[in-house]
Amino acid sequence: MTFLGTSAAVPTRTRALPAVAIRREGEVILMDCGEGVQRTALEESIGLGGPMTILITHLHGDHVAGILGLFQTMSLGQRRRPLVLVGPPKLEKWLEVTSEILHFGLTFPVEFVPARPGTLLRTPGFLVRAARARHSVEAFSYVVEENGRPGVFYPDKARALGVPEGKLWSNLQKGKSVQVAGKRVVPSQVAGPPRPGRKIGYSGDTRPSPGLTRFFARCDLLIFDSTFSDGDRDKALDRKHTTCTEAAALARNAGAKRLALTHFSARYTTTAGLVREARRIFPNTVAARDGLSLDVDYPSP
Repeated sequence: MTFLGTSAAVPTRTRALPAVAIRREGEVILMDCGEGVQRTALEESIGLGGPMTILITHLHGDHVAGILGLFQTMSLGQRRRPLVLVGPPKLEKWLEVTSEILHFGLTFPVEFVPARPGTLLRTPGFLVRAARARHSVEAFSYVVEENGRPGVFYPDKARALGVPEGKLWSNLQKGKSVQVAGKRVVPSQVAGPPRPGRKIGYSGDTRPSPGLTRFFARCDLLIFDSTFSDGDRDKALDRKHTTCTEAAALARNAGAKRLALTHFSARYTTTAGLVREARRIFPNTVAARDGLSLDVDYPSP
């Protein structure tokens, strides 16, 4: 996954507005669309023509205004492939009105999925779940979770059971049972236990809450609002954001494996202090920066 923008409210010379891209097996999952997101996506070689799902957390300009330019760029590039757009219910109306006023049409279909708590999407490879965030407007946090994978395949066990190499092996590796000489062979006879997929959580703008702690349980990577340092907690409370130490405490309590802080106020010229504060609570913390890419490893069985 790649951070395309990591600033809060306004861009800076080194930080664009919020956007995070997950790349998985040729598909892009884009979380939030700050202004100019199509340019930062191109800079990071994020393809705009392939399978895509867009998750919008809330209708504040720094998180959604870039979607118009992104869609226009895609249309000018003659995109035809449909995409899925998830966001607060009012997002669909906002897009209809602004597109009409700006007189531009789309060359591709958009399937709009209104956000609500619970599972919103199920695809062959992953699912998307949402929970309500605690912000100044209706807002949602998201989890992108891969489907589980079959266990490790053991060829010697397959041969011992008389399963010929080829399509039958492939089916067993995919978790399907096969018939050999009138006998049924099931995946558990030739493979190890199923392996979990990867799980990424994205908070958007929010105050921390017990509900979000449960929602983000055991994320392999948690990307969390860290607009303010601990010293500016009064501002976080007033504007319904999270401090770096609050984000770290939530990651620890959720049993997350890694925490990426993002959405930094422009008041901070460096994030080193915020990371130091967070690491005292949750050591496996990094500060996001524009262009930073992180590989998310498969969890252990």
